[in-house]
Amino acid sequence: MGSSNFKLTVKNQYPLLRIDNLFDQLRGAKVFSKIDLRFSYYQLKVKETDILKTTFRTHYGHYKFFVMPFGLTNALAVFRNNCMPN
Repeated sequence: MGSSNFKLTVKNQYPLLRIDNLFDQLRGAKVFSKIDLRFSYYQLKVKETDILKTTFRTHYGHYKFFVMPFGLTNALAVFRNNCMPN
């Protein structure tokens, strides 16, 4: 797969929440939770038909992701769409 394949990727438009809107939603709350989302992407499985698209090669061999890696073009939009409230 060459770099020309990236030109075919349609970017999902799923905007992040604005910080001022988040603060408005939290106004009056007494208890807050802190969630570490560092490994949260790994909870989302890549569709069987898309696994091949995640393949990369190093001098150790070829690898592919079965769960969503951080940094894919639409990873943030997919994560936001599936895991965060509207």
